[in-house]
Amino acid sequence: MYSFERSCTQAIEGYVFDAISNNKIAGAIVTLKNNENQKVDEIVSKIDGKFEFGENINCNTPYTIEAAKDNFTTSTKAIITPENSGITQVPIGLDPSLIERKDGLLKIKIGIIFFDLDKSVIRYDAAIELNKVVLLMSQYPSVVIKIESHTDSRAKDQYNLELSDRRAKATRDYIISQGIAPERIESAIGYGETQLINNCSNGVPCTEAQHQMNRRSEFIITKM
Repeated sequence: MYSFERSCTQAIEGYVFDAISNNKIAGAIVTLKNNENQKVDEIVSKIDGKFEFGENINCNTPYTIEAAKDNFTTSTKAIITPENSGITQVPIGLDPSLIERKDGLLKIKIGIIFFDLDKSVIRYDAAIELNKVVLLMSQYPSVVIKIESHTDSRAKDQYNLELSDRRAKATRDYIISQGIAPERIESAIGYGETQLINNCSNGVPCTEAQHQMNRRSEFIITKM
């Protein structure tokens, strides 16, 4: 009597989706790599976002799946296929490239918002960056944000607090003027020098670059 060892085969299926809107993403490049980072296969997600790797997939084997699409941040997911034959489901979410996940928060990522000295008027170069916020909020109509404005530690504490608050509210007013509903901006608050991201507090000698790190506007997504 002969006995045959039954071969184990796996397929990997999934879909690529927008991590903010949950809409499926067509045309994403999906790459399957082995544990030595060598490409095993590469396909393009279909109109419904789906993809499938159905050949040369081993059981009980580690793989990495990478999904990339223009205007989105590339995402990778590590898996180990099961020991038995079957299909492994792997959904992959992509964040829009203007969004970053940092310190447990979702933030809109744009360039530095510059203001003239002691002023809170939105400059032309600042408007270019703020228009990116407007564009993203137009593309994702359920997104709600809060605006936080910060200064460095130079000048008086109370002055910095008041200046940053005026700038936060000027930023809010500009975004609203571009057609974003006021209720989609939860708050616009200036924190002055109360939330420094380095040790450049009062009296500490720092470079201009170190002070610049503290002069920032943040756009935090609170609802999606």
